[in-house]
Amino acid sequence: MKLVLILALAGCADERSLGVTCGNDCGTPSIHAAGILDPASPDFHATDLRKRNWDFPLCATCHGTDFSGGISRVSCLTCHAAGPTACVTCHGPTGPASNAHPAHAVSGVACAECHVTPATWDAPGHIVGDGGPITGAVPVVFGARAGVTIDPADRAGPPGFDGTTCSNVYCHGGELHAAGGTRPSPVWADQTPAGACTQCHGNPPPTEIHSIRTDCHACHPASAAHIDGIVEVGTTCNGCHGSPASPAPPTDLEGNMFTTAIGVGAHQAHLQALSRISAPIPCAACHLVPATIDSPGHIDTPAPAEVVASLGWDRGPQTCASAYCHGTARPVWTSSGQVSCGTCHGIPPIDASHTPGMTLTSCVACHPGTVDAFGNILVTNGTSEHINGIVDLQ
Repeated sequence: MKLVLILALAGCADERSLGVTCGNDCGTPSIHAAGILDPASPDFHATDLRKRNWDFPLCATCHGTDFSGGISRVSCLTCHAAGPTACVTCHGPTGPASNAHPAHAVSGVACAECHVTPATWDAPGHIVGDGGPITGAVPVVFGARAGVTIDPADRAGPPGFDGTTCSNVYCHGGELHAAGGTRPSPVWADQTPAGACTQCHGNPPPTEIHSIRTDCHACHPASAAHIDGIVEVGTTCNGCHGSPASPAPPTDLEGNMFTTAIGVGAHQAHLQALSRISAPIPCAACHLVPATIDSPGHIDTPAPAEVVASLGWDRGPQTCASAYCHGTARPVWTSSGQVSCGTCHGIPPIDASHTPGMTLTSCVACHPGTVDAFGNILVTNGTSEHINGIVDLQ
C-alpha cells in the first residue's frame, strides 16, 4: 500500500524510475499481480475487486475518478467503454447470458420484472454488504407482470420462484383460465425449452371459440401487445384489418402493408376506384359483409375470407375468372397497372355497333351518361353508369 501511495504522488514518469509500471506494460514489474488481466487467474482484477468489497475508490486513486487514466495513464475505459461501474460492464449489453436470461431479454422482459433493479451500483442489497461483498443467488422479487390476474378465480396463489422454476406467474400462463399450456412452470436452467407458444397456452387454447378458429391473427391484431395483461380482440372492422381510414387492407390479417401481399392486393384500388374507370366498388361486391364481428360466416370460419362465388375467384393465379366488371380480362390481384380503359373491352369494342376508326372521344355520342367529350368516365356523387350492369345507350 505504501508503494501505491508513492506512485499516486509521483505519477507515471517517476513510477518508471522506480522500475514498476501498471499492468498493461508487459515484461516489466507491476504493482499488480501477474494475473491481473487474466480472467482465469485468482488475481484477475474483477476477482480482486470483489474480495475488497468492490472498493472502486481504491482503483480511482491511480486510474482517476472517471477511470479514464488518472496518474497511471491506464484507462479502464479501453475495455469498459461505459465505465467499470456501469450495468453493462458486469451484465453485458443484453443482460446476463446464464440460464433463461437471454430468452427473457429477447422477449423484452425488463430486469425489474424479476429483480429489484438498483439505481446505482452501490445501492444497498446489490453487490456491497456491511460484512463484505454480497455473493450467492440474486433474489427474485417479482414485478407487476407476474402478478397480473385476469380472473381472480384462476389464481391459485401468489407468484413464486423456488430456485428452479416459477409458479403462479401470469407471464408463463400459470394462472390463465383453461389455457392448455404445456409448460406453465418452465425450468429456469433450460435456455431453449421446446414448445414455443404452446408452453403458456394451447395452440389454440382449449376453449369453445378457439376450437372453431385456429388462426390467431383473425381475432387478435398483429399490432396487439403480448403478455401485457390485456387480451386484445378486434371489436371493429379495423381492429383486425384495414385502418381507421378504411376497414379494407392494408393492413391485412398478417400485418402486411404492400399490395404484393395477397391479403392486401387491390382492395384499395377497388374501394377508391384508383383506375378512374368506375365508381368506388364497395366491399359487398366481393364479400359477404358481416353486420357484427361475430356474425355467422365471419370469424367463425378459417381464413382466407370468402369471395362471392359468381366472380370465379381463383386464389392460385390470384385472379377472377368470371367477373363481369373485368370483361374477358383477368388482371392479377397483387399486380398494379393492369386495369385501364381498353383492358376489359376494345377501343372501340369489336362488334357491329362500332367501327374501327372510333376513338375515346367518339364514345360520348352514344354513351353521354357514361363518358364526357374527352372520353373520361363520369363519376358523380360516388356513382357511375360505367360497369353498373346496364349499357348506357342513347
